[in-house]
Amino acid sequence: PQPHTLSIKMNCQLAIYIGDRPITEVLLNALEYQEALYGGHATGMGVLNGDQIDIVKAAGPLNHVKKTNPEIMELKGTCAMAHSRYSDNARVNPDYNLDEMAHPYISDDGKIALMHNGSIANYKEHWKELELEHTFRSYGEVVDDITDSEVAVHMLSDAMEQGMNMVEAFQHVAPKLTGTFLLAVIHTDEPDTVYICNWYQPCYVALGKDEAMFVSSRRGLRDMEKHMDRVFQPPKNSVMKLTRGNIEIHAMDPNRTMPRLVMNTPKAIKLIKEKIKEAGSIDVRKLFYALNPEGWAQVFDVKPEEWRSYRKAGIYVMNPYFELLEAMVNNGDLVESVDPRSEGGIDDVPRYSYSLA
Repeated sequence: PQPHTLSIKMNCQLAIYIGDRPITEVLLNALEYQEALYGGHATGMGVLNGDQIDIVKAAGPLNHVKKTNPEIMELKGTCAMAHSRYSDNARVNPDYNLDEMAHPYISDDGKIALMHNGSIANYKEHWKELELEHTFRSYGEVVDDITDSEVAVHMLSDAMEQGMNMVEAFQHVAPKLTGTFLLAVIHTDEPDTVYICNWYQPCYVALGKDEAMFVSSRRGLRDMEKHMDRVFQPPKNSVMKLTRGNIEIHAMDPNRTMPRLVMNTPKAIKLIKEKIKEAGSIDVRKLFYALNPEGWAQVFDVKPEEWRSYRKAGIYVMNPYFELLEAMVNNGDLVESVDPRSEGGIDDVPRYSYSLA
């Protein structure tokens, strides 16, 4: 099997909704708008339902899973999470794209469901310790591996068993994780509440009257932004408690240092156009890597080795990149198309591609 590396799940697409609107329509539409950025290898949804969490998840993009698991469209509730998975391992090896490797993951007692955007670099050392007492449902026998994200749900469950509340549990667990991560959880003991722990991953929050929403990329708010009073990107390195119309924000890990990275937009536009001209047409992932590291170092006015060190520390600057591409399309500089491809053993995984207008 391939070794797990820091780029295993570069940028999954997530969505959360708390409120009284039709929850599957809100969340699955939000996923569909985002999944062609990075995602589509697997799709899952978890809904709080009294003292249990109803979960439907399977390999494949949203439209595929709607056919193979139509029950995903029948989920009901007022607090739910949805996830579109991207995995570099799954992209090239279907054995890393089992249904059980889709998000969300459940704690052994069934009280916590967790989804993750990123890649926990040191998951194997945690897995080795945790497997003595916990069940890892994402284990794939052929590859003898798990999905790195699942260690987090068991670490949080253990912390809460020690008497911590969810914010304290995240503050306890997060310093033990390396790599990239935004973790979101729902808990059966806390209706209409979602906790989000974000080191440095894409994150938009929208608050309305008696409702709240989270998405990874702003495209996911296409239907809902007009109904909300406030849309913003909360601080990185934070733990958030999201409830109806409200958010509480706490520090995650005071020992982490966050750089101040500001995009040189004209430089980024110039380099993006050059790379697309060379390629003719290029998808969103390949375009990112075509500029990595030297191009992005120029765009953010740092040295290439400094850029690499940020990436190793789990600092990914994705939404400014996605939003610049969208602006270039709206300005008539680029043409955006959906380019389906076979990945993870599934046909028709959507991916945005770009060409010069």
